[in-house]
Amino acid sequence: MNGAEAKRSGGESRRILWDRRFAAGVLIFVLLVFLPLGARLSLRRAVRHVEDGFFTGVEGRGAVADYLEDAENAALGLITVGANYEAAGDATGELRVDRGLLLDALKDGDISEIANANALVVKSFNVLREALQALPLSEEDAMDLDYYATQFDGAQGAIPHSGYNQAVREFDDGVYSRFPASLIGSALGVEPPRYFNEV
Repeated sequence: MNGAEAKRSGGESRRILWDRRFAAGVLIFVLLVFLPLGARLSLRRAVRHVEDGFFTGVEGRGAVADYLEDAENAALGLITVGANYEAAGDATGELRVDRGLLLDALKDGDISEIANANALVVKSFNVLREALQALPLSEEDAMDLDYYATQFDGAQGAIPHSGYNQAVREFDDGVYSRFPASLIGSALGVEPPRYFNEV
């Protein structure tokens, strides 16, 4: 083998070695970058699927969002009754404001904000209900008060039986808090699905 052939042979060996190192480097890069990104997207998709149950229902049961719409409709009805009585003006105004907050939160879709707004609606609804019960109402308004109160209580009472918080708990215990999801969630900033804090 002459010098030129030896030189060429050594160059090819270095090129093959470099090619293998390059390929290994690319593989490591792909594993370090794209594998965590894929895992993050997968976990985020799973969290979103659980939270979608808030708006669409869980296992054929009614959705929390639908019950809240029923509750805010009942609140609107009670506001119309309260508007007929000056003595209930402050309580009526408070419920009107809180109902608006709930409507805005439902449009935005943030479950934590929806829960906070609903807690305010429950409180102000009960304040207005008690204020109206203490007044001499017309027969029609008394019937409307009973109707809207029953509708509101029924909607709020159905929320704990919707299965949503149970689905969140099962996902949290069975998936999110277990390895590797627990590592991916904390390291890559994927929040667990949010509970709806029942009133």
